[in-house]
Amino acid sequence: MKLYLYPSRSQNEFLELNRQALRELGYEVKPVNRAFITDLLRRKKDATVVLHWVEDRVYGRTYRTVFQYFFKMIALIIFSGLFAEKVVWVRHNFQPHNGSKHNYRYRFLCWLYKLMSVKAIPLEGYYSSPSLLHPLYKKDSELQAQIEQPESLEPQKSNLVVFFGAVKKYKNLHQILDTWPKHIPLKIAGRCTDTEYQSFLLNKITQLGLNVVWDNVFLSDEELNDVLKNTKFVLLPHADNTMISSGSFYHAIGEGCNVLTNSSRFGLAKSKQHGFVSIYDPKVISEAYLNSIYQDRTKVMHDALSSYGQRQVLSAWRNVLAVSER
Repeated sequence: MKLYLYPSRSQNEFLELNRQALRELGYEVKPVNRAFITDLLRRKKDATVVLHWVEDRVYGRTYRTVFQYFFKMIALIIFSGLFAEKVVWVRHNFQPHNGSKHNYRYRFLCWLYKLMSVKAIPLEGYYSSPSLLHPLYKKDSELQAQIEQPESLEPQKSNLVVFFGAVKKYKNLHQILDTWPKHIPLKIAGRCTDTEYQSFLLNKITQLGLNVVWDNVFLSDEELNDVLKNTKFVLLPHADNTMISSGSFYHAIGEGCNVLTNSSRFGLAKSKQHGFVSIYDPKVISEAYLNSIYQDRTKVMHDALSSYGQRQVLSAWRNVLAVSER
């Protein structure tokens, strides 16, 4: 069975994790390139095409490359719809992270998918069904070994609350800072490339007298994992109707972190599903409150493994692709 995966490369490990899952299902996973065009034209609809971030990729580039990508994405959707046996549109976000006020190109590409009778397959079940699962950033065997040796999970030092990853407006950090208690330490571990937004956040932190430490750098996977291993709570305050699923959530729980999130659709769904996820409420938050709701790292990791382990990820892909278990 042949499956073509777009994009073929990404800085996000998510793509490689799903490539591995698809290979386990028996697919020969190939990139979308020039050979993809000739293969689909030559064969009689016997291939599957899986498309990630197509509608998102037409933002966040220079004016010239934006429109190059826009027309390429139009061609990719139409060509796949006409010549592939099955097209899987994996929808990651409600709107592009680097989008504009109206997001016309994004909306056009979503409409084009529907015109080609390609249904959105989200990464979260609260959006629609069938859905895929966002994989964890650890193998099941590694998680299980850590769960069975809880002494290895004891932090060398403890960060109470950490916000990590690229610092962007849609992640809503500025609104959280408006109500963040002065006495609760908050660590920001991530780079902000928007100098105007960076200055805005720094001024807010200073003016409000907050106990915030900001490592404004890009962290390697090893550095990030080290931070998370020493963190009790991860803060995920993403604005509602921006992202459908958060890779930061799955990265954090794989390291045993509890999660503080806002009352977005994603946050509310996860807080109902997991005891280690809590909705941020400025009226009640305090160190005593955080200590009272905190769940042990092994419990978080056990829950993460049983909900989002490799077996569950494969099962979701089987359901979407209608592949029988081998």
